Amino acid sequence: MAAPLLTEVESPWWLPVWERHGGRYSAAYPQVRSDEIDLRRELLFCLLGGHGIPFELNASAASVLIEQGVWRHVSDAAWLERQLSTAQFEPRRRTGQLRRYRYPSAASRRIAAAFEWVEGHGPLTASLRRYETDAERRDWLCSCPGVGPKTASWLLRNTGWGREVAILDVHVMRALRDGGRVSGASLPRDYIRAERAYLQWAEDLGLCPAQLDLFLWDVYRIASRVAVCR
Repeated sequence: MAAPLLTEVESPWWLPVWERHGGRYSAAYPQVRSDEIDLRRELLFCLLGGHGIPFELNASAASVLIEQGVWRHVSDAAWLERQLSTAQFEPRRRTGQLRRYRYPSAASRRIAAAFEWVEGHGPLTASLRRYETDAERRDWLCSCPGVGPKTASWLLRNTGWGREVAILDVHVMRALRDGGRVSGASLPRDYIRAERAYLQWAEDLGLCPAQLDLFLWDVYRIASRVAVCR
């Protein structure tokens, strides 16, 4: 007789939600590796994320910049800052006005430096193919200005170039702490230790790491919003 997936004590509060909706996250890890164009698009998206930027603003900023022909100016921090400082991004405010991007100066410098680095190293696809493991690919990407373990993992996972990595943020870290899987860890200092704990948790649960951390990000983000509204 097969052992139960989890004991009652170990069962996380979100497991019934996963059992009903976890299948919706099956696209968390693409089955085909992205080409050079999509890798660069995804790098831009990832560089615009994090740092407390809501996903909706992150996605809107990346989309608008691409529509405005960002690839002709991607190493021009002044051009990037002008665009990011303009109120043209979703989600709209309660007044109906579009938003400016948060921290436009820092983001502009980060993006310009990162793409100068990319141009100096040649095609991303060729460089990533030189490495055999996800960890090696991530280590190489972390040498890019503005890219740390989370951003590198995010890029690899979103583009199908890395499976055994985790995208750890405040929401996933909260889930790890709630599940008793990690304590006293601080990002980015303890990223690798927390990632190991996360990957082991996914294995213990018998769940796909890519699907699970996207699910945890989503469900904890929603839970945080509900808590604020109470």
